[in-house]
Amino acid sequence: METIYDVIVAGAGPAGSSCARAAAASGLSVLVLEKDTFPRLKPCAGGLTSGVDPELLAEIEPVVHDRVTVVEVDFGPGSTLVWEGGGTIVRTTIREELDALLAELAASAGARIEYGLRVELIEPDNEGVSVVAGGSSWRGRHLVGADGVEGTVGRRWGRARLACGGAIYVRAYPDASGRLEPYRGRILFDLRTRRRGYGWVFPKRDHLNVGVYGRPSTGRRLKDELRSLLESLGLSSWRIDGPFAFPVAARTDARDVASGRILLVGDAAGLTDPITGEGIPHAIASGRAAAESIVASLESSDPAAPLYARRVAREILPRINALRRAGSLYYALGPRVTGTIARSRIARRLVGGRRVNGGSAGNGGRVVVRDAPSHRRQ
Repeated sequence: METIYDVIVAGAGPAGSSCARAAAASGLSVLVLEKDTFPRLKPCAGGLTSGVDPELLAEIEPVVHDRVTVVEVDFGPGSTLVWEGGGTIVRTTIREELDALLAELAASAGARIEYGLRVELIEPDNEGVSVVAGGSSWRGRHLVGADGVEGTVGRRWGRARLACGGAIYVRAYPDASGRLEPYRGRILFDLRTRRRGYGWVFPKRDHLNVGVYGRPSTGRRLKDELRSLLESLGLSSWRIDGPFAFPVAARTDARDVASGRILLVGDAAGLTDPITGEGIPHAIASGRAAAESIVASLESSDPAAPLYARRVAREILPRINALRRAGSLYYALGPRVTGTIARSRIARRLVGGRRVNGGSAGNGGRVVVRDAPSHRRQ
């Protein structure tokens, strides 16, 4: 007799594993189909903000590489905005370790995970969804697409085309002992890098994740900007792995995140910040919301799709759109004009020393203005 799962999840990234874990913990039968074998390289800057649930943050502590308490925003000579947090602002990790851990947590909750099986075909009907992966057929009452912006589920199901930006990065390993120390406990955003985007430096245990994000994605130009960023940081002599590139899609509303018995989560749904490109916290939140919507649907017979779409609109999109207005203004002005404003006496008086309310996250602190970021003052 064919096994019919309550939920089939395509993809075991943060969104898929979070969905699988929450659904399995609620007593549902869950199958996860992941095209790769773990651990595997997954291009990502690898930053976890306070938007992630505190209990989960405690569970993933073994894969945290650095705890960031200082964020520096470099506008160019004479104008660096520095947020000195009252606690951890960002935790850095690498997706090879994070994704493997989240998948293990999902399996421990009771989800069945099959690796090396790419979803090739989906056939939804009124009672559920049939899935073909790796030459085998599977049947589920619901299908959750967590296989990325270019994944099979969103494309085959008919999700509208999403506006994409792009990111490219390298892993830079130091050429001498102690060269990582100026970057410990802090991350750098370099706004000189491009007009509609930024460069970044995230510290990891034994290397730096150095990259460039831009909207729209401009392929070759991003590579050139990344090369210039590495040179300006004095990292050209370090051992470089990469570059690694990936698309970043974003949406502004909850249209077509779900229909019938198919729900899209994380990158597959375009749930990333359109200004910063941040996606991990939104992926985790959307995965859980999808699972909880399916549980509610099975208990009440109400369709899961509208339940989930309403939660995306109410809980996730407001966080995604929080920086849209300010970020769009910055992109419109460009780094040269913004840098000039940041260097002005009025801006320094308004911003310098201002306290930041950390809220429940406990990562408040203060904002100061300095003439140069920390690594340029060494």
